[in-house]
Amino acid sequence: MTARPPLLSLANVDARIAGTPVLHGISWELIKGAHWGVVGPNGSGKSSLLGLVAGTLWPAPGAGTRSYSFDGRLHRDAVEARRRVTLVGPELQDRYAKWGWNFSALDVVLSGVFRQDVPRKRANPAELIRARAMMRELGLGSLVQRPFLELSRGEQRRVLIARSMAFRPSILLLDEPAGGLDRNSRAVLDKLFVRVGRATTIVATAHAAADLPSIVTAVLYLENGRIVKRTTHRGSASGDPGSQAREHRAPGAREAPAPGDSTAVRNSGPLIAIDRADVWLGEKRVLHDICWRLDPGEHWLVRGANGAGKSCFLKLIHAQLRPARGGTVRWPGLGDPSSVWELRRQIGFVSAELHAAYRFPSTVQDCVASGFASSIGLTRPLTARQAKTTVGILERFALSDHASRPLSTLSYGQLRRTLLARMLVNAPRVLLLDEPFEGLDELSREVVRTEFNAFVAAGTQLVCASHHSDIRTRFTHELVIRGGRISAATTIPAPNARASIDGIER
Repeated sequence: MTARPPLLSLANVDARIAGTPVLHGISWELIKGAHWGVVGPNGSGKSSLLGLVAGTLWPAPGAGTRSYSFDGRLHRDAVEARRRVTLVGPELQDRYAKWGWNFSALDVVLSGVFRQDVPRKRANPAELIRARAMMRELGLGSLVQRPFLELSRGEQRRVLIARSMAFRPSILLLDEPAGGLDRNSRAVLDKLFVRVGRATTIVATAHAAADLPSIVTAVLYLENGRIVKRTTHRGSASGDPGSQAREHRAPGAREAPAPGDSTAVRNSGPLIAIDRADVWLGEKRVLHDICWRLDPGEHWLVRGANGAGKSCFLKLIHAQLRPARGGTVRWPGLGDPSSVWELRRQIGFVSAELHAAYRFPSTVQDCVASGFASSIGLTRPLTARQAKTTVGILERFALSDHASRPLSTLSYGQLRRTLLARMLVNAPRVLLLDEPFEGLDELSREVVRTEFNAFVAAGTQLVCASHHSDIRTRFTHELVIRGGRISAATTIPAPNARASIDGIER
């Protein structure tokens, strides 16, 4: 009996993006029912390989061959692949934010039923039943009518995975599927992938093998766009793909300063004060009666499940959201700035929304320099001091070699590191970090947290929302948000004040 050909065959394939080589000599076969992981650092080519599988990235001319076989027949083009392969990743998620596609969660899933980017027709009863059933299986029944852009990052990810499954794909591609998700959401997804994997072949990327879904049985390791190793893989039995992760420390990394080491306590009053603030998004109240203050020398870790209100809390501090009548937000320790631009020179902020919005055709250097004006794109010439500062920040964030590269050629993690560097050019008094390390590999995390520690030692204060942590900076306080309300605000005892983004249980 003749063996069926593989779903995908790559033979010595090179690939380029905007003329930049991203994959070199890739040879690999994907057999139906064999679930693969793809592991590598930022810029190694993981997302490019998924694009090659999905048919959205083409082999370079004369540099290898790609073929598919979904129905027993050989296909050299990607026409059938575009119907039989679906991809879920940060770029898809960011596309909804970039274009303002604020459909209901149900309509997003229905767009998968219709095999369209966005819903373009009225669903019939059978299609509605199918979409609702898919959402129930993912634990999304309560989100059916919620606007997509008002969901948390983790909730959006689960809705998009439900959408991709509605395509009934032969191959499901998952780019960093666990990024930005809490422990419970990861466990729900992991169990779902086991069920889906009975009918669909899964390929998932991660920075470490321990972060792959448990259904994965084989792993490709990429470095600089090349396959350097292939191994078998035993998934995590706990349902928490990150539970086996090990800490990596770069040589010479600086220890974090202890609480109170900062010499930059410049005011006796609070830097930021929030009193009885309610926040509404449309007809939904997302924050309830928030009372909180940031005093000099404090560093706060904000905890809560996906959808608890952590991101909205940070946006309230940053004046992206305003409280309803009767509530107030003030910045007395920052001089109560008279304009939002003056405020943002003193408060740095990085989030998934900024990552999605920053699609200006810019180089890495110009993107970092745009932080001086908090603009999207460089809007004015730099002073000599600003130019010198930009060069220094690029060097500190290990971005000097990428300074002239267009943002469009960067990996997701490289762009996130660029935006983190952009946030620091003004040496802000306060850093607001919303899952800041999503998409970063361990070496990039080490570079970033080392720089954060240096800014903290110089007096910058942190407010960080995260499910887990990657900064070995010692937080002094912890805030827990549940259902849009502050459920706990505690001081971390000094001997234990090492609430780092690595040290917090996932």
